[in-house]
Amino acid sequence: MKLEYEKNHHPAFTVVGIACRASNARPDLIEGLWHRFAQEKLSAKLLERSSDAIYALYCDYESDHTGEYSLVLGYEVPASCLVATDPPPTLVVAAVPAATYAVIDSRGQQPETTVAIWKKVWKSQLNRTYVCDFEVHWGPVAAEVFVGIESNTEPLELA
Repeated sequence: MKLEYEKNHHPAFTVVGIACRASNARPDLIEGLWHRFAQEKLSAKLLERSSDAIYALYCDYESDHTGEYSLVLGYEVPASCLVATDPPPTLVVAAVPAATYAVIDSRGQQPETTVAIWKKVWKSQLNRTYVCDFEVHWGPVAAEVFVGIESNTEPLELA
């Protein structure tokens, strides 16, 4: 089955949440941060959030998908809100720059569906930027994966 995507320019936005250094070779670190996110109930602490969608940001790449990166789990907030300008010491603020993305629908059983999409992306010939990639989780079975790509990337199907 081929995995199709839409090419989309996304404006800059700000996410406030929790973070760790992770790698695809260490899924336990990723799972641990998701567990911590659920335990800390950030939605109750971030009242100025733009929506209830949960963001998973992959940024500060050491190299490519085989190296370490920063993983941030949190919520989009207005860049001018108090928590974005003066966050509590336990939270981080991530400013995501405007960029072009390959946007992939990830509806289905989570996290299995999203993990399967990432495995296809890693094997693809996408001209990735490795500046920032992210997922938007709209609910328990609705998500989208945004993979940063060069703006001149031609649309293709991911095998």
